[in-house]
Amino acid sequence: MLHLPTLPLEDAAWLFLAVMTAILVAPILARWLRIPQLVTLVLVGMLAGPGVLGLLEREGPLAVIGEAGLLYLMFVAGLELDLHEFVKRRTQALVFGLSGFLIPMLVGTVAIAAMGFPLLAAVLLASCWASHTLLTYPTFRAHGTATNAAVSTSVGATILTDTAALVVLVVVLRAHAGQLGPALWLTLAGGFLILAALTVWVLPRVGRAFFATYGVGRNPRFVFAMLALFGTAAFGEVAGIEPIVGAFLAGIGLNRLIPAGSPLMRRIEFVGDAFLIPAFLLTVGLLIDPAMLVDPRVLGMASGFIAVALGSKFLAAYGTGRLLGFDRQEWGAMAALTSAQAAATLAAAMVGLQAEIIDAETLNAVVVVILVTCLVSAWLADRVAPRLSQATTRRRIGERVIVPIADPGNADRLVALASLVAAKDGGLVVPVTVAPPEAGPEQFDAAADIARDADRLVQSTGGESAAVVRLDASPSTGILNAMVEQRGTMLVLGWEARPRRGRTVFGTTIDSIVTAAPAPILVGRLDRDPWQRLVVLVAESNLHGEGRPALRLAIEVVRRIRDADPGGRRPAVEVISTVADDALQRLVRDCFGVEVTVDPRRRTAVAADVARPGHLIVVPFRPERHGLRGAPRQLAEVVGDTPFLAVLDHAHRRNGDERARAGVAEPGHRAVDERLEDAIETVTSLEAGTPAVGAMGPGQLDTSEIPLPDRGAGTDGHRPPAT
Repeated sequence: MLHLPTLPLEDAAWLFLAVMTAILVAPILARWLRIPQLVTLVLVGMLAGPGVLGLLEREGPLAVIGEAGLLYLMFVAGLELDLHEFVKRRTQALVFGLSGFLIPMLVGTVAIAAMGFPLLAAVLLASCWASHTLLTYPTFRAHGTATNAAVSTSVGATILTDTAALVVLVVVLRAHAGQLGPALWLTLAGGFLILAALTVWVLPRVGRAFFATYGVGRNPRFVFAMLALFGTAAFGEVAGIEPIVGAFLAGIGLNRLIPAGSPLMRRIEFVGDAFLIPAFLLTVGLLIDPAMLVDPRVLGMASGFIAVALGSKFLAAYGTGRLLGFDRQEWGAMAALTSAQAAATLAAAMVGLQAEIIDAETLNAVVVVILVTCLVSAWLADRVAPRLSQATTRRRIGERVIVPIADPGNADRLVALASLVAAKDGGLVVPVTVAPPEAGPEQFDAAADIARDADRLVQSTGGESAAVVRLDASPSTGILNAMVEQRGTMLVLGWEARPRRGRTVFGTTIDSIVTAAPAPILVGRLDRDPWQRLVVLVAESNLHGEGRPALRLAIEVVRRIRDADPGGRRPAVEVISTVADDALQRLVRDCFGVEVTVDPRRRTAVAADVARPGHLIVVPFRPERHGLRGAPRQLAEVVGDTPFLAVLDHAHRRNGDERARAGVAEPGHRAVDERLEDAIETVTSLEAGTPAVGAMGPGQLDTSEIPLPDRGAGTDGHRPPAT
């Protein structure tokens, strides 16, 4: 005898069969109908809902899944937010947040009161249009434009608009019940401050400690991220703050611990993109009853609401976008992101209905507004997202740190250095192991084992890694090709043994890589003992021209090493220069609070005096065609067994376009996409003994976290020619 399910579906098997079928079919329908996938999911939800087929209803498990999907969406938005860009644009986010809240509140209250609604109902409904849901954020992610300045500004403004709208909701409810008073404001302010402190200050520290101990592995880290997401959302609800605010702050708190492109981030995105976020969109459609679309009273009320909701949000986006200097596509993106009404709007309307501030017809009109605003915002996002420019984003040195690994047993200090460089930028460490093309199964398996060990080594420092095994003609070509393919922003090389007289001090492999590398380079001979003093040796050549980028980089790396363990004992910093320089003195005083020691002797003599156990000698070098011979070789031999770190930055290669604009030609400068084939040719010529002129590079790379004052020079240290 057949046992057919009853409608609406409640059994777990049938319920999830229907949900997964809808999620699978929606993209196919979207391609056939040529409409955004987001809209298709909402429409499929409407067809499956109580008003048409009656298969599903937004009750019980589906309501929980939908809320979880919304929280997940806000969490991912916080994770993917470019914090450097967000901090830089915090004023813009504040301005847009205020305008995106105040304009709909003022316009909405006046317009809705003019429609005949009581004052409290008008304020409540206006707060619905003042909030918004980042329903179209996945569209910008799919087009790779989620880091655009306008998108970052809009995402940052969301926390202000939604929090302010929910505060208005609480105030309206308390006013309706006659319970307004100072205790309400103190509770809200205290709850928000505690939540912000927990997510922005406590969560990153707890997360890094967990990742470095019990979280060495993908699964524990994913579970920790989910615990942080739903834990902060639950605390936000307890504190009287909307859970989506807690979820967004949790994403910001874990932002630097979960780099973009890392295996952990890919897992988080997979769960959201494949299930939770589509399920949320599906549940939004379940709220829509097609019968409401033909009710004259509901349609008339909804028309007024739609005009207020879309008009005020578009006005805020246009006005703020013009004020902030955004172009047409960017303020269009701001409108697309902030015009969709869904989660907070529905929550406020439902609460208003339960408190008898609004009636059922008004709630139906609100649901129509949700449908129309979702359609309009999705249509707009689908048109502006592909056209946004990403030229405003500059890459930082710690975004993707490449570390060649041959023996994990001797690589722990090297990996630790790469991890702390990447940590400040929330970056990813990429261990690279190279095997020859003729490697058999056993040799390739051995290389894969080295990669896995290197992965665990990085994870034990609390960082995220994505190990790479390459088959290549030589270690040099393998490492350089990996640098280009992985878009590396820094290369960390290890050097262990002291060479015999007459040979290159760092070996032919390292010299070949240094000569052609497309990013800043650290070459270190490091030990496992904690460093008690960091000594930076500066020559006159570092204070101008092509030597300046390496000095900036050396200062930044030393600062990151010193600040790596905020709770531990910081090593002392000493900067010794062969010449007196006021700009260097100010720079060192601002960064480390110490004075520069001036020693006019050659750096080799100074290095011999300061080289001792417990010291790390850090030396910036001007890049040379012959790699690390000459001065680097002499210094490395003089310091003996003392830990030594050579710092090089071929910034002149990456900035050839800027040099050309300044009147300085840069032969061989190409975009990164054109440089992959050059890697083999460059290294082949190097290994044959012929210096290479061309250069590979990752594009615009920001190696100037600490600006070194320009001594009246052009972009390469020379005055540009007069025009």
